[in-house]
Amino acid sequence: MELRPRPFAFSELVGTPVEDPSGRALGRVWEARAGRQPDGTIVIEELLVGRGGLLRRLRGPGSEATGIPWENVTQIEARRIVVRSP
Repeated sequence: MELRPRPFAFSELVGTPVEDPSGRALGRVWEARAGRQPDGTIVIEELLVGRGGLLRRLRGPGSEATGIPWENVTQIEARRIVVRSP
């Protein structure tokens, strides 16, 4: 899925507000979880967003908070990220 016309650094996403399609605020991006594909490409798997994302970031991968799957990201703009409801 191509969300921007140019490559960008993940650090550009940290702190960006996340909203659902109706404009309801879900929190800000704290971190992302990524994985490596067989060809060596690193792919973002989920965004850690809002209070639950912060707790997961601080407590580590064993915490109960879930992230927003990258497949649910529909739009990335300079001032917000829009995700569809899971």
